[in-house]
Amino acid sequence: MRKTLCKILAVLTIGSVMITGCSSKNQESVNQGQKQEIKKGGVVKQALSVAPEGVFMPSFFTFSYDANINTMLYDGLLSLDENLDVEPALAETYKLSEDKKTITFKIREGVKWHDGTAFTADDVKFTFDLACNPKYNGPYTMYVKNIKGYDDFKAGKTVELEGVKKTDDKTVEITTNEIYASALINFGYMIKIVPKHIWDKGDVEAIQKDTNLIRNPVGTGPFKLENFTPDQSVELAANDDYWNGRPNIDKYIFKLVSAETADAQLENNEIDITGVGSITKEEEEAYKKQGFDLKEITNNAYQYIGLNLEKPEFSDKKVRQAFAYAINRESIVKDVLNGHGEVANNPFPSNNWAHPTGLKEYKYDSKKAIELLKESGWEYKEEEKKMYYDGKAFKFTLKYASGDESKNKYALILQQNFKDIGIELELNPMEFATMTADVKKGDFDGFLMGIGNFYDGDLSANYLSVANPPNGYNYARFKNEKVDELIKESAKHLTKDERKPILNEIALELNEELPVIYVYHWSSLIILNPKVKNFKNSQPTFYQYVKDLYIEDGNTK
Repeated sequence: MRKTLCKILAVLTIGSVMITGCSSKNQESVNQGQKQEIKKGGVVKQALSVAPEGVFMPSFFTFSYDANINTMLYDGLLSLDENLDVEPALAETYKLSEDKKTITFKIREGVKWHDGTAFTADDVKFTFDLACNPKYNGPYTMYVKNIKGYDDFKAGKTVELEGVKKTDDKTVEITTNEIYASALINFGYMIKIVPKHIWDKGDVEAIQKDTNLIRNPVGTGPFKLENFTPDQSVELAANDDYWNGRPNIDKYIFKLVSAETADAQLENNEIDITGVGSITKEEEEAYKKQGFDLKEITNNAYQYIGLNLEKPEFSDKKVRQAFAYAINRESIVKDVLNGHGEVANNPFPSNNWAHPTGLKEYKYDSKKAIELLKESGWEYKEEEKKMYYDGKAFKFTLKYASGDESKNKYALILQQNFKDIGIELELNPMEFATMTADVKKGDFDGFLMGIGNFYDGDLSANYLSVANPPNGYNYARFKNEKVDELIKESAKHLTKDERKPILNEIALELNEELPVIYVYHWSSLIILNPKVKNFKNSQPTFYQYVKDLYIEDGNTK
């Protein structure tokens, strides 16, 4: 009998700062190439390992599962297709001004909120006004700071947000202070529009605490909330009046399921979709023999080793390159991820549109690592099998999140790899929040962490010199004038085609400088009931394609 599912992972998540979306290696649906009749009706059930908080208001969400649900309840002015290109949604069209600082959105006619109220340009203006309100403290702040007049409006110095104007009942203009590369994605896709007639209650501070409103969402999305049982389940029902066509299925249910019972519930058709950890090839085959479909999603993210670049021992790029050669990253992908991932040499995985050609691969080579360290002024004493820096046998401490068996295995491989070049690596597993606090303070030699990429390839939060904590995620304290200038240049271009060559150049520079040691891009696995058809392992998140799912015989039972 095959092993019990060891862990249900939070892999089925929408993009965010830390984990920004996912994409598939194969970019295919389950029934690609098959001529099957699309059935209507039925219920699809997904297992969750952690219950949603119930923040079903996208302007306020704090938790990834809630974000996934909100993706199905609400729409943005624009959507992203599988290539991460923008396309119309609540806005039928958009137009850029000649100076690229103003986007004019034409509102789609005939769209209704879940309660039957007509969607209007007033809802769009209200959503942006709310995100810029002095009393608003939600996540949309990161997207709206560049809007013209934001600072004065946020400070309460003005009562009108200068950069967001409703010019007529069908048109909204959004203007930024400077050219803002992320404007189309952030204003159009990341910000979901909320209904003014529900949320315009005057006191912004009060509505952010109004549980009754938050847990009874009214959106424009393909699904409506039918029932929320805290710590148990969320039931979504098809929106019969959805502007882009009613979903094929009648319901999509999120169920809290324990790891111990997940396999049994899959076998009994009590759940249809679940994420799993890095299972072995034997476990994969066991699932396949029982008839389940396995889908692999390559996350738009990377795992890395951060080094404190303010410490002189790590300041020379040759040292960091030596460390890259010293680490058997192929072994980590094979033995820790069970092959579900790929070696990383820059922030972008190989299937990402911003991934460059011509990367240095830093293939595992202990001898080359030793030679590079010697070129940097370090001394290797062959008789002791030890590496010396500044006259002392070198050792350093690596902090990483505790409580994860795979992370421990990963850290032990690193420890042995460094021992092979004469460096003692002291492992310090600790609570993730404590480790992060230490890293932000600069209290570390090295640390392990993973981080996601933004859909538009923006790298400013991670690599700009001014993005050191608390201003961003440049935890290693990397400073590079060329990278700074390239990132600033990329911010002047709104389209992928314009940004791609600049982002490629940035990635190649990061590949040379190694502000962090890139280790791997990891994949996530989804186990799927074979009766569920038209499942898309697609960017930016499969949740926006749930409306296209159908069940082969109308029911998974």
